Amino acid sequence: MALDKTLKLTLVTPEKKLLAEAEVEEIFVPGFRGELNILPGHAPLMTTLSTGVVKYRLKGTAELKSVIVSWGYCEVNPQGVVVLAETAERPEDIDEERALAAWKLAAERLASPELDEEARAKFMRKQQRADLRRMVAKGNQTSH
Repeated sequence: MALDKTLKLTLVTPEKKLLAEAEVEEIFVPGFRGELNILPGHAPLMTTLSTGVVKYRLKGTAELKSVIVSWGYCEVNPQGVVVLAETAERPEDIDEERALAAWKLAAERLASPELDEEARAKFMRKQQRADLRRMVAKGNQTSH
């Protein structure tokens, strides 16, 4: 029996469904402990996601598509891959000026000495997400 060379990718947030069982040949997800490369035949797993970029290659294409996610879960099972993200944005949906404003606001909040550890972690994630949004909107791979 030949091994199928595609996976079905579903990517959803509480507000929207970005992909529903799209046929893909590979997926990269920002796992909590580092990036995971998922190919057809991958062992089943469940992991939390960190803020980062989900990249995937649609069946029959060479181009990697990108979606920025902030926190969530990724499940790999025999039927495919399901990404449940708190937020997700495609590069064409990113408003670069709004991302810069969000980055600056998070930086201001992080400068406050009154932040507790939980609030500091929250604003660090917001700043990281805004930074990623700015990079992806510009098509860059490095930060400011």
